[in-house]
Amino acid sequence: MLLSAVSFAKSKSKTILVRMVSQAGTGYSFNTKRSRLREKLTLLHYDPVVKTKVLFVEQKKIRSL
Repeated sequence: MLLSAVSFAKSKSKTILVRMVSQAGTGYSFNTKRSRLREKLTLLHYDPVVKTKVLFVEQKKIRSL
């Protein structure tokens, strides 16, 4: 079987890496991954600056995984 120089289209990944930013105004953030098809994330997570759980919202997409 001969290999030809056919280029295949790259498929999109199913998950993306996103930056989550604290809504407490501390500037603390962390990265997490989510499904490409889901809506933007909002979740409760520990913020070590204020030493309590606060709301984090998705700020931007960092890259595809």
